[in-house]
Amino acid sequence: MNSLREIESCTDALPTDSGCTIDPITIQDESDWFSFIGQNLAILWKDWPRDMEAVNLNNGGYSFKGTCPYPNCNRASVFIVLTSTGNGSCTVAVLQCQACQGYILGIVEIPPHTGRAVYSAHYPMGSPDETVAVEVPAHIREDFKEALRCLWVKAYNASAEMCRRAMEATCLDLGAPPDKVLEKMIDWLEVNRKITPYLKDAAHKVRLGGNRAAHPPATPITATPVPAVAIAPAAPALPNPIAAITPVEKIEKEHAEAIVEFCREFFHHVYVGPKLVGKYDFTKPKATPPPTK
Repeated sequence: MNSLREIESCTDALPTDSGCTIDPITIQDESDWFSFIGQNLAILWKDWPRDMEAVNLNNGGYSFKGTCPYPNCNRASVFIVLTSTGNGSCTVAVLQCQACQGYILGIVEIPPHTGRAVYSAHYPMGSPDETVAVEVPAHIREDFKEALRCLWVKAYNASAEMCRRAMEATCLDLGAPPDKVLEKMIDWLEVNRKITPYLKDAAHKVRLGGNRAAHPPATPITATPVPAVAIAPAAPALPNPIAAITPVEKIEKEHAEAIVEFCREFFHHVYVGPKLVGKYDFTKPKATPPPTK
């Protein structure tokens, strides 16, 4: 580096409402670069999402293209190299997203005798989408945001449990008796016309999913082996047009995602929708009486 450059790099990978924390980093020369890289190797070489690739340009340089890791952008973009350094076979560069102008740190490998950059990694990896409607009360919103963060890091049991916690807080907020268990709270809301039968079913899905996540699956019972000669031929299965739904024993990704969506749907109907409806008045204005003399 021949001159002082000010770059911005994401130095906090913890998810926050606004994404990563941006701190200015002053880079004076190549030794500063390698010092910075050395201090952050533990971060740089994690298994970041690979939705990114290097594009070799006609002028001998390269750029990146892929999905921007910043949650306020999170779209396909091109990343232009602002400055870079390396040892020949490995190059580290600061690149800028042309969509949101955010910065990433990119690493490319340059195989011998090729002169072509090959994507290796990039940083930061971004943050989960914690978007929750502002109409949802703050204490419930925070529980649901934690559920979203758990889902993002593949902690599916924890995500389901936090959704259940958010649902219980919602029931209390809607006036359900605090001395009842969650199952009875949900039923009380439906009986008292606070929620519809559909929302009651959605709430029970969240409750049961959270319960399943909080407890290990049942230990399967191993049957005593039966001698082959004693096994009777299996009777042909009768056609069943309605397939039975197998109870979920373990919360996987699809289950956690469904529980999150049940919560979103519930929140939309009890918090977002009513405030949105009350925001607009499309009735015909009343006629203004003529002024009296």
